[in-house]
Amino acid sequence: PILIVGLFIFIVIFAFLNKKRYEREIAERIAREKLEQEREKAELIAKKEAAMKKIEEMGLQEPEFTYSNDMQFVRAVHKCIDYLNFTTPSHNRVPYEMVTAQAVLESAWGNSRFAEKGNNLFGIRVFKTTQPHMLPEGMEKWPGWGVRVFATKCDSVKEYIRLMNEHPAYERFRKLRIKQLSLYGKMDPIELVKTLDKFS
Repeated sequence: PILIVGLFIFIVIFAFLNKKRYEREIAERIAREKLEQEREKAELIAKKEAAMKKIEEMGLQEPEFTYSNDMQFVRAVHKCIDYLNFTTPSHNRVPYEMVTAQAVLESAWGNSRFAEKGNNLFGIRVFKTTQPHMLPEGMEKWPGWGVRVFATKCDSVKEYIRLMNEHPAYERFRKLRIKQLSLYGKMDPIELVKTLDKFS
């Protein structure tokens, strides 16, 4: 009996020590992951600050978004993308073709009411009345959403790119983009646009 009791105590102590070691390893791993995330975040901030400094040194400013026909509209979108890409890491960029095609589709070549009066080229919505917005024509009562108003049309392009990079609805887009860049070193806009079935 004494041997059995001793063996039982040994097993309990061994299990306790193993549990403590496991908990310590988990805590250390979480701490390492947190440090890595903070490091990556700091590097991203540093890169953005460096890019902004470069833009200031080069005297670059947000381009004017002026157009009077379809071709000029496309060129204006491309100039805006060029400007934004100075501060957008290459792996976070959205193909010109996608941005342009969606802007054309959603804003009727920049001629929609939301584009002309709200600088919104993509029909991007807000869900709080406190945010600058417009309501669809003929609608006076708040339906739970509005179409966001931007200071400039290039600002709406910037927000579109941000949504593609951060919104949960476009995770498929991001995964496919990573895969394409890893395998081919470039993006395929035709395949990528097929992932935007949830864009509205």
